[in-house]
Amino acid sequence: MFKIVAIILLISLLFLSSLFGKNSEYYLKFDISSTDEIQLLTNIVSIVNVNGLTVYAFANDNQLHQLEILEYEYELLTAPGASVDIRMSDTLDYVRAWDSYPTYTAYVAMMNQFAIDYPNLCVIENIGTTINGRSLLYAKISDNILAEEDEPEVMYTSTMHGNETVGYILTLRLIDYLLSNYGIDSLATRLVDSCEIWINPNANPDGSYYSGDHTIFGARRFNANGVDLNRNFPDQFAGNHPDGNSWQPETIAMMNFASAHNFVISANMHSGVEVLNYPWDNTATRHPDDAWFIYTCRQYADSAQFYSPNGYMNYLNNGITNGYDWYSINGGRQDYMNVWHKCREVTLELSDAFLMEEKYLDDHWTYNKNSLLNYLEQGLYGIRGVVTDAVTSLPVDAGVHIMGHEFDTVRVPTDPDVGDYHRLIKAGTYDLEFSATNYYTDTIHNVVVFDEYATIVDVELIPITAGPLVSFLNHNAENPESDNIVDFDITVINYGLTDATNLTGTLSCTDGYISVTQGLSSYPTISGSLGEGTSLSSYQFSVTAGCPINYTVEFQLDLAADGGYSDMVLFNMTINPVVEDFETNGLTYLPWQHSGEQQWTVIPGSRYEGSYFAQSGTIDDNENSGLFIEVDIVNDDVLSFYYKVSSQIGGDYLSFYIDDDMVGSYSGEIDWTKASFNISAGTHTFRWEYAKNGSVSSGDDAVSVDYIIFPELINSPIISTEFLPNWEVNSPYSQQLEATGTIGVYSWGDKYNDLSGTGLILASNGLVSGTPISEGTISFTAVVTDEINSFDEKLFSFEINQDWVCGDANRDGDINILDVVYIINYKYKSGPAPDPIESADVNNDLAVNILDVVYLINFKYKSGSEPNCP
Repeated sequence: MFKIVAIILLISLLFLSSLFGKNSEYYLKFDISSTDEIQLLTNIVSIVNVNGLTVYAFANDNQLHQLEILEYEYELLTAPGASVDIRMSDTLDYVRAWDSYPTYTAYVAMMNQFAIDYPNLCVIENIGTTINGRSLLYAKISDNILAEEDEPEVMYTSTMHGNETVGYILTLRLIDYLLSNYGIDSLATRLVDSCEIWINPNANPDGSYYSGDHTIFGARRFNANGVDLNRNFPDQFAGNHPDGNSWQPETIAMMNFASAHNFVISANMHSGVEVLNYPWDNTATRHPDDAWFIYTCRQYADSAQFYSPNGYMNYLNNGITNGYDWYSINGGRQDYMNVWHKCREVTLELSDAFLMEEKYLDDHWTYNKNSLLNYLEQGLYGIRGVVTDAVTSLPVDAGVHIMGHEFDTVRVPTDPDVGDYHRLIKAGTYDLEFSATNYYTDTIHNVVVFDEYATIVDVELIPITAGPLVSFLNHNAENPESDNIVDFDITVINYGLTDATNLTGTLSCTDGYISVTQGLSSYPTISGSLGEGTSLSSYQFSVTAGCPINYTVEFQLDLAADGGYSDMVLFNMTINPVVEDFETNGLTYLPWQHSGEQQWTVIPGSRYEGSYFAQSGTIDDNENSGLFIEVDIVNDDVLSFYYKVSSQIGGDYLSFYIDDDMVGSYSGEIDWTKASFNISAGTHTFRWEYAKNGSVSSGDDAVSVDYIIFPELINSPIISTEFLPNWEVNSPYSQQLEATGTIGVYSWGDKYNDLSGTGLILASNGLVSGTPISEGTISFTAVVTDEINSFDEKLFSFEINQDWVCGDANRDGDINILDVVYIINYKYKSGPAPDPIESADVNNDLAVNILDVVYLINFKYKSGSEPNCP
């Protein structure tokens, strides 16, 4: 221990004692010999920063006495709340200039005025009262202010330390910005339309207005009882009262408020340094969503740095830190919100100054405005959906668990009022488990998440009932096609607790393309608690000629069993599904891509069906040959295919991947065999890869795939041709339009017949050809349509007899560095397009990109070739 050498300046002590009275509050610093001492000290004083081995902290009389007992040498510092002159305003007009602080009366009036001015967007809620009778106010902002919706609840709160006031003004200004810019600023409008926003500018008004309602001069960190509110919350390791104090009125109000809501993302604003602090504060163990916290905090800090001078928001790890890595605390609100309420909350330290002079407030709004909006927008991403009762469609109070990723304290709940959940998470592929009391647990596999996007996963949970509850499970109709008769069996599952005996099913369908020819079948006894059973005789239906590709049909199965049980279930079947059987004698039916050293090819031979199949390329040792495709799946379903392998057993493998996860691997001598995999709705990449691991070869040293049946696809062909070149009158013209992402054979058309009379035509294969008959501008809208009637369209315009100079992108009559800048602004900074676009395609590759910039620089400054526009 250190010998007591308390350096107490008498004048400072007398000033502080007169200012704070009985519940004195001291600001001090002292040195430690090791950071290990933080674990002890964090329960004695309120640490605000640890810089090397120097600790900065606040303490009341009792805490200071404990520090002295431990024989720490400390130095009292000037109280932040008494260190600057503060300009106050007591009218709303003056406050809205944002260059002063409001009196307490003006603050309450401003909050209430928001609701008066924007009654359809804002309400003010008083969640509780402080020790001295001041209100703890929240502004709720939403487009449907009185309705509970499938929206994330997001929250900002500030100034729970009464002398940390930058966030106080920034949150007031954020409320004003969201309301006054609704319908003007696109992001503000999106947030108000898509979120339920709660903002609490001052969580400790007794501390801020310690000297009276008229001023924040003399503001203090603690509340009126001398308690640090950010050490007063329950702690998962240190218990319900880690600071040894009872829960304060402000703490109780915040806890009750959080329990009444389902907050998805929040931030607690402080001052004293400039950094984002993310969980945990009380343990070295990393949060399961550590990657998400780092990603999101990094975004905030990077944006704040972009809009500020050098040196702002760059403390510790360039503006972000794990809380425990900085210094540990117990009873913090950040960990409480993450553990008790499954909210993703961070602590946002906005300025080096605790109580900031009003002249700097506007600058800090500029630094943080975009970051504050963008942080709330993160609440719209990740995995989200609605959990409902499969029988009643009512919302279910359920838990959403990411399997193999998290522990109980971070799994998120649904909002029982709506059933919506919002699971913020970093990009990846996850398995989700949905559970609720009196419901069967449901698991959804391979849910793909991208950063800055929302993946929608809606779930219907099956209630556990006392009697039988029979539901459709699957059918074995592989590939129903037009002008065919389909025989198939239906398997059902019993979710109830009681057996279903003497069960019968009657199949019907009202779709005009379907005629049920055998609709009745009986079932064996199906035991309760997830028993399964298949129809004892086949159902049958016929499909009329002309049924479209990928056509979804709804069937109805009426069920009846002993004991008066009856129910009706619906299920869908895809008629004429997308089947890749390679009968086009090529890889042209679907948008296939290749990976590895050698491409796959389509060949005739000993196929599974038809005349052709796909085979891997000829590869050498330690090489691979891959065939893959990215598609959008409409509903949860099954993908199946047939494979054949002739390779070194245990050495060279055909592997099948779903989104880079290997789900099947085969080697040796295997004749045509079927493989099936459950696929969730959404975007997926399917890849078949043959890989050799060494010098040994066996058999054909190749693998084959045939007859791939895809789930129902969402397809969006995209016209990839950027523009058409200008031309000369009476000169033959021939340009091929290109499209990607199409399914099967596709055709082109001139949507409005605008080419009529120009001398040009657009053929069904996408060739624009003919001889222009007159000068001027030719404009037409090209439409491409694929076999499942998905389409894309694009307007093309080009000149006959051009009046522009190739390379003169800005049309100023000269080719110089300004044209380089013009092209860069167009491609990468949303600047205006060159006029015409062809003038910037100086390398004549029918695309404007960085290659044209390099080409133009080489021409002007490195004796490169002259521009050669289309």
